[in-house]
Amino acid sequence: MDVIGITEAQIAYGVVRLACEAGTSVADSGVTIGVDLGVNSLLAATDGSTAIVVSGREAKAIVQYRNKKLASLQARMSRCKNGSKKHKRLAQRKHRHLAKCARKIKDVCHKATRAVAKVFPDATAVVGKPFNDAAWKMRRQQAQQVSSACGRVLIALLAYKLAGATSIPEPYSSQTCPVCVCRQTCRRTYHCKECGLVASRDVVGGVNIRTIGLHGVIVPVKAMPSKIQFVRPLRKYPGSKDPGSSGGTPASSHNAA
Repeated sequence: MDVIGITEAQIAYGVVRLACEAGTSVADSGVTIGVDLGVNSLLAATDGSTAIVVSGREAKAIVQYRNKKLASLQARMSRCKNGSKKHKRLAQRKHRHLAKCARKIKDVCHKATRAVAKVFPDATAVVGKPFNDAAWKMRRQQAQQVSSACGRVLIALLAYKLAGATSIPEPYSSQTCPVCVCRQTCRRTYHCKECGLVASRDVVGGVNIRTIGLHGVIVPVKAMPSKIQFVRPLRKYPGSKDPGSSGGTPASSHNAA
């Protein structure tokens, strides 16, 4: 960690407190993982040989329920007089509902990042920047899902549980083949028309984000991760208290022919 400069200085009761801005270097860590954030897949992390994909459908369902209930409460509050007892009761229900959903989403993010930290302990994460600006180009329902994604929370938790986390731009990281570096648009599964690569689009994005963090640009890789683990953050697996410890879908292999 390198100290860039002093941003704030405080003197109180004979004690001097200095707030310093520190910079982290990706190359300082022994293990670097690329993390691709998403909606249906909350995040996908890989170190080049192993990958873990955490399902985001639970968080997506919580956000949809929160928005639907919030719209219902707002409609009922709009028909009440401001300051009335009914309006106050509905306002209290609204705040309780928002707080409850916030706790649920935080719990999902905690378990998702804990699963990543268990597979890649003491690694440095290179995370693609949250994609909230992309919501302007989508339909209303998809834009609501993208804008409500908890990308900043995931980056903060990864930085806390790992050796550090750095967010970088991820242009076309999920549309570029990691093997032949050709670009094309695919849905959940990436099918390369040039080299024949078939892999999860989330894993493709994680591999490309990792190469961007290491080299600055997307460069071809020799092979894709041979072990891919799919995890649901809220599922309780028999004999395990931690998601990702023994659960998840059996690993699948992708060979870059």
